[in-house]
Amino acid sequence: MIRPPRKDEGERLREIAVAAKAHWGYDEEWVRGWASRGDFSPAALVSRPFVVADIGGRAIGFATLIPTGDVCVLDDLWIEPDWIGCGIGSRLFRAAVEQARQLGATRLEWEAEPNAVGFYERMGGRYLRESAPTELGRTVPVMGLELD
Repeated sequence: MIRPPRKDEGERLREIAVAAKAHWGYDEEWVRGWASRGDFSPAALVSRPFVVADIGGRAIGFATLIPTGDVCVLDDLWIEPDWIGCGIGSRLFRAAVEQARQLGATRLEWEAEPNAVGFYERMGGRYLRESAPTELGRTVPVMGLELD
């Protein structure tokens, strides 16, 4: 089921982000520091476009958007590692696309985790440019999807 976040599940969503990022081989201590900067407060969970994948009442993934007018930014899309490859990411991505359309966006853009580029290409995303250097000193692909 895809649903809005509950106010009390911020720490669960942070755990998903940590587990998903660490799944790609990043140093877990660094990942925890990275995730600690995210705002998963009850107010943040209801103040921005946010969708949660839920199985049996438990969050297993989420996606967030940042509306910026004609372009909506996919800020996060994280899936609990045990569920990667089971179609959850595709459902979350499609839900985020629909939210972006409802917000009046004509294009969705995002900085793609390099390990997830193939997934985003399967979702119809196309390479647009390289990002500015990240905190790790590397660039990552910026991808986009036109929203007809």
